[in-house]
Amino acid sequence: MKLGQEEMRSRFEQERAVRLATVDERGRAHVVPIIFVVDGDTFYSPTDKPKTGNPRPKRLRNLDRDQRATVLADCYDEDWLKAWWVRLRGTARVIDEGAERTRALGLLDGKYEQFDGARYLQDGGPVVAIDITDWLGWAYSEQSADTGRRRPWRERSWLRSSRA
Repeated sequence: MKLGQEEMRSRFEQERAVRLATVDERGRAHVVPIIFVVDGDTFYSPTDKPKTGNPRPKRLRNLDRDQRATVLADCYDEDWLKAWWVRLRGTARVIDEGAERTRALGLLDGKYEQFDGARYLQDGGPVVAIDITDWLGWAYSEQSADTGRRRPWRERSWLRSSRA
């Protein structure tokens, strides 16, 4: 079933990590897992500051050439009634400094306990901002609205006993 705008946004924003796809120099998809926040119609994700002599992260080099970006959040479950995905697309920008970067880092600091926004503000790399142009989402059923994820491989006693 197709998801409505509010449901897509809710599911997406509750995720802890998503996948960002950019287009490389040969026209291929380059997909990486990332942390993120969404603020209004803008998606933000931090990137590492390259060590001296190393190139910028590939996703940034890709965005220098082609600003199209796609981000996917999904939930796969052995109980397919709980499966869903949400995809957003937009035009990406790389923010090296300024008020927008500071705001994005503050939002990330609020979402991820382990993220040190103040340190990242001084020593971190650029932030990827995506101006969202469209959302698309699907769920197998309304039951998939349950955001509590069951991890069946952790519940299988036979699996634990065979490793002992």
